[in-house]
This record gives sequence, structure tokens and C-alpha cells, in this order.
Amino acid sequence: MKRLFFLLLSALCAGPGQAQTQDIPDDIVKKVDPAVVAIQHERAGGSGFVISRDGYILTNGHVVRGDDEEDPTQTAKSITVILNDEQKYPAKVIGFSMDPDIALIKIEANRPLQAVEFADSRRVQIGQRCFAVGMPLGLKRTFTRGILSNVERTDLGTETKVFQTDAAINPGNSGGPLFDLEGHVLGLNTYGQSGANNLGFTIPIHVALAVKDSLLAHGRFVRADLPVYGTSELYSELARALNIEKGVLVTAVLRNSAAYKAGLREGDIIVETDGRSCSASTHAELLDYTWDLTIRKPGGDLAFTVLRGPAASRQRLSLTAKLEAMEPMPKWGYHAGEIVENRYDALGLGVRQLVQMSRILFRLPDASGVLVSTARASDPAGKAGLKEYDIITHVAGRLTPDVPTFQRELEAQLTAHAKAIELTLVRGKYNLVTALAPYYGQRNTKVALLVPMRDHEYVELLRRELIASGATLTTAGPGAKLNPADFNVILLAGGVGGRDLWSDAATLNLVKEAYAAKKVVAAVGSSAVALAKAIPNIAGKKLTTAKDDSAELIKLKANYTGKSVETDGKLVTTTGFDRAIVRDFLKTLYRTVRDNE
Repeated sequence: MKRLFFLLLSALCAGPGQAQTQDIPDDIVKKVDPAVVAIQHERAGGSGFVISRDGYILTNGHVVRGDDEEDPTQTAKSITVILNDEQKYPAKVIGFSMDPDIALIKIEANRPLQAVEFADSRRVQIGQRCFAVGMPLGLKRTFTRGILSNVERTDLGTETKVFQTDAAINPGNSGGPLFDLEGHVLGLNTYGQSGANNLGFTIPIHVALAVKDSLLAHGRFVRADLPVYGTSELYSELARALNIEKGVLVTAVLRNSAAYKAGLREGDIIVETDGRSCSASTHAELLDYTWDLTIRKPGGDLAFTVLRGPAASRQRLSLTAKLEAMEPMPKWGYHAGEIVENRYDALGLGVRQLVQMSRILFRLPDASGVLVSTARASDPAGKAGLKEYDIITHVAGRLTPDVPTFQRELEAQLTAHAKAIELTLVRGKYNLVTALAPYYGQRNTKVALLVPMRDHEYVELLRRELIASGATLTTAGPGAKLNPADFNVILLAGGVGGRDLWSDAATLNLVKEAYAAKKVVAAVGSSAVALAKAIPNIAGKKLTTAKDDSAELIKLKANYTGKSVETDGKLVTTTGFDRAIVRDFLKTLYRTVRDNE
């Protein structure tokens, strides 16, 4: 399969009346134009289209997704929607999926918006004329015309079939709509192929709307599943060999899975689903069949009629199964993954929850534990011989069947400053024992971590990294009565809730006393303003904070620098914008502690 990547769909900028729009009636252009929007954020952007007058907008998942490699469910931080009249509104991500590549976002406009109308994308035909609308970054919106050159592309590795269009496409716009000549949306432009000229791909709008409904109900795409079985189309040669006219072939059933317990077996031919005849003679028909199951409500019953055995003595059996919500997806193909990594950067170690799909995709053994996702060679994890896709089953002799248990057992050892932590792991067919030897560079550092009561960010990251580095950690909330003499560092966690610390008397007093006692005082994001409020004579001291709170520092006469991480003597602050910046902040904090010992 050729390597595919996401391209932002659009056309070269064209003025009114030029050739690109000559076959699109003026009244249709005026009809659809107000419903197409531009989307921008700190990383990039794309396009989208309004689907309801109250501000719901469809776009691509990859347009709004963030770049947090540890948490693939995170979105971009600050998303702005630009309407056709250049009005700008902040957008909230309701949810997104990477396969199908769909996101639902919402803006609160000061007026009802003009929404698109939908075509029936199940009734499209090859050769049907269409046009795409997009707003490439830095250019005005563009219209490009073409035809649907294929309506059943199944070789892109995507979960559903997609449409192919020859409407001119260029990098610069994703998430825009593909219209029929009546101005009804046929699909959502998304995939492109490297090196291909005038070859773009579109998710059928009926697929996009099904995902939209799930995103609206759950905040994520909840797939229905009957784990774990595989199916195949009955192409003509196979159908003749099996002496069967039509159906769906069951190719794999995992022993003791829900599918196995429901009675499905390899070689069964499904001929009815919920009393309706079903058949797949092509891969496109198979994708349609599995998609219809995927978008059902988990928890419901699913009835199969199957044929089993050789043609001369086939049995006709009725089976009933219960659909389940599919486990989070690991990273695979177009799926960016939905499983959060728990990373201990000080150890060079990251783990993720192990799901059944990981076992299937990566051919992992049937062992209970957590999956190693990061093992840096130069750090303790690598030196212990850990490798990606190892399954850690025990820490210090204790079972670790899931991530919370693993964290609890590992952090108990780290808190005790264990010189060597025994790990038992499974790699392929082998059970191995190794030892993790942490480097406790902050063994003598005592940190008071103040956590806002609401909407805090990266507290788990701060906690994990401080413990893994050997620091002695005390965690408290606003109002806590702490003695600054007991600590080397007073650290205020960030997030929107950090603003609550600005007026918390106990926090302000602790910061003031700690700074007067020449302790290191540090803050993440919005909490940096609390330092400026608490410390006398803050004027001229270099501080940074979240961009939205910069005016508060300036008002207090602090020297707001806007840097990602800032130090001024024993003051250490950060914008707290993302995990990478927070980790840089911790490294700076450690250096500051060392320099002031």
C-alpha cells in the first residue's frame, strides 16, 4: 500500500468569475459560501462547515487534534473559527475521531448561522459533478469543480470506504465540504495521496453524521463491537469454492472472547443479521456491513443466522450476542490512538493500559500487565533492558494488572528511594526479571505542591516526575497551613483553577514567607500571578505566565517576559502551555535548587 498522509483540501486562490467557478451557478455559490469557515489554532488549521444555526461545525479530527504524544485525545489549545464575513469566535471541541477523520466543534456566535444542507451520500454515482469549498491558510476561500471519479475507494486503510474526486486540490485546507451542484454536502474532504495530481478523498456525509451523533452524545466516538472476530467478503471465486451464493465469511474468532461465547466460529457464513439478509461480495460491501454494526448502540442484542459446515451437510444456526463498547484504540494506521501514556521522564519509561486490540495488532502474549510504550536506551529503563511492547507483570514482586496498580507499586518504591526495583516482564514467549535503578538527583529536595481545587493541569505529570527524581513531595490544596521551613521548594500547580490561588490567603502567605526565607518559589501557568501578588517589591522581577493572564502580571509591575520558562534568582515560572514546556520547567527548577544549595 502506498504511504498516505493527510492533506488539507483546497484549490488555488481564484477571483470571482475565473475559470475555477464558471460552472457553479452564482446562486449556489451565494447559498453555500456563508456556511464554510476557516479554523486556526497554535499549530495549524483548516476548514469546516456549519451544520446547525446554533454554531455546530464539522471538520477533520486532525485539524483540531493537539500534538501531545503522551495523550492522543488532547486537542489544540486555542481554536478560532473565522466566518465568511471575517468575524472570529473561539471554538470548543465537542469531540474528535481520527478514523473516520471527523471532529465536531461549537462556537457561540452573536447571531444564528447559515447551515449547510445534506445530500444522500448513499446514492452517489461515479461521474457525478461536484465542487469543493475551502479556506487555505493565508488565502481567501476557493471553489473547485470536478466529478466523483470513484465512490468506493477501500484501499486507503480507512475504517470506511471513501469517495475520490478530481476536483483540484492543494495543501492548505482540510475539513471543507464537497457539494453536489445543488449545494448539498456529499462529504467531508480529508485524505490526499502523496504525489498525486487532482486526486483527493472525501468521507461520505452519512458516515460523518453518524460519528457526529456519537461525539455529541459521548464527547468521543464510541464504537459498538463484538470482540473478537474477523470477517471477509465472499468474492466470486470464494463463493464458488464454498458453494454459497451470498453472505459474510467469519475468518477468525478469538477463543473465550465475547464472539466465541456467543457461538460464532471460524468458517461460519453469516447470512442474516437481526433478521435481515446480509451479504458482502466486495470489500466495499464488507466495510458497509461492519460500519453498520460499529455505529449501533453498545449494550444491545445482535442476532445472527449462520451457515456452518460443508455444503452437503450445512447447519443453519441462530445465535444471539450482546454488543459492547469497543476498548480504546491503540495507535494504528489512521488511528492516532486513544490510550494515554503514563510517562516517567526521569526514568525514561512510559506505560499504557494493555487492551485486546494491542495484543492482536502487535502479536502480544496473553499476559496480564501494562504495556511498555517508552524505554529510552540512555535512561534507567533502557539500562534495565526494557523494550517497547514488553508487558510488565510485577513490580517488586507485586502483580500490576493495570496502570493504577503499576503506578502505586512503582511510586511506593520510588518514594522509599529503592536503589533497585525488581520488574518481572513478558516478552514474546519469555518471562524475564530485571531491575530498574533510578537516579535520585533530587533526593534532598523537599517540595510543597499546591494544587488548585478545580481545573488544574499537569498535576499528575508534576507529581510523577518529582517522585521519580527522588524529591520528597507534600501535596496540599488552597487553605493548607504549611511551614515554609519544612521545604526547599514551594510549587504552585497551574491550569485555569490557578486563578483561585490569587486570592487564597494561606497560599499568598506561604509564598511570601518562603520567598523571605530565601526558598525557591515556582509556579505553573496562571498560578504565577499569585507569586506577583504575594511577594513585596515584585516590580522588575522577571516572570512568565499563561498568555491570557499576562495583563495581570503587567498590572502588578512584574516584568512579564512571555518566555516558555523564566527564572529570576529563586523565582521559576512557566507558561505551562504543554507537557514539553512543563518538563523543561522542572529541569530549570532542579538547576535552580542545585545552584542555591
